Amino acid sequence: MKKFLSLLLVVVMLVSVFAGCSSKQTSKQTDNQPATTQSSNTGETTTETGKNDEKEQLHFVYVSPLLAHPVWLIAKEGFEDACKELGIRGDWVGPQNISPEEMTKLFETAVAQKADAIITQGLLPSAPMKMAEEAGIPVLVVDSDIPDAKKLAYFGKDPDIQAKLFLEAAEKKLGKDTKLTVGIMVAALNYKIAQDQIAAIKNAFADHPGGFEVVNIAESKSDKMKATTEWQNTFKAYPEINVAINLAAEAGPACAKVVQEMNLGDKVTVFAVDDVEETLDLVRKGEIEGTVVTSFYNYGYQATYWLYQHITEGKVPEKVNNDAGTIMVTKENIDTYGPSLRVKTDLK
Repeated sequence: MKKFLSLLLVVVMLVSVFAGCSSKQTSKQTDNQPATTQSSNTGETTTETGKNDEKEQLHFVYVSPLLAHPVWLIAKEGFEDACKELGIRGDWVGPQNISPEEMTKLFETAVAQKADAIITQGLLPSAPMKMAEEAGIPVLVVDSDIPDAKKLAYFGKDPDIQAKLFLEAAEKKLGKDTKLTVGIMVAALNYKIAQDQIAAIKNAFADHPGGFEVVNIAESKSDKMKATTEWQNTFKAYPEINVAINLAAEAGPACAKVVQEMNLGDKVTVFAVDDVEETLDLVRKGEIEGTVVTSFYNYGYQATYWLYQHITEGKVPEKVNNDAGTIMVTKENIDTYGPSLRVKTDLK
């Protein structure tokens, strides 16, 4: 009996030893496996070295001026679609509220991370662009240009075409002999995109036979409540306004609401920009006469493809400055205009 117990004890000890070795070996294998990260936009899973199964994965960063603004989420959709199609790891970043300073920090972070390409908007100062140039990182600018900075291309709305569309629509509604008394709202007066658009409107409206006058220019600061308050104050101070032009996405719906609340619908013609759903619904109702749109989707989709073709094939756009497509959406074309703003053009 004692011999049997001794033999049993030996067997148990041997099993424990082998089990311990097996456990250590399994633990060692687990520790050596690379950690994985998931791209926030494309859903592509990669190792922490930034590679997929076959080749090194390109990393693009989109520095948006507004992280979650409805119109910029359209650009985010295009960016995500292109990244997914091309197998790119894409990061969408930006401030919650307009802040060139925060955009600068995010842009500089992308440069420090050695991103393969960056897409950004013209509120970014030119100094960070120099950092990207020195690092050999191609940059494509959308929506508002950075004229004194080197870039692969600029892709955005044409302010001169936009101004002419506003004038043509105003003349169609009010007649060529009616004086156009204009109120304008921009996101922020100190940004170049706003200054360019205001100058283009004044230049185009100078050709109106009945004459015109811009009596007030206000700021929304990209906030719908502020836009509402500003339009209330504007119509009280300038009751002669018969054309209200909104050059910020949130300003159009805010203006239309104020016009209805103040019973000015028969007097004031409201124009907007961009094709967020609220604006389009108001165009269908006739509370907004028309909205000038461009392809925010292609601000993400087209821009990503151009940078990809530049990096992988060495191609460059024929022109540095490119119109993303600038059209007026009204009741007549609201159900048919969409596909025309999602056409991709490859570099040659």
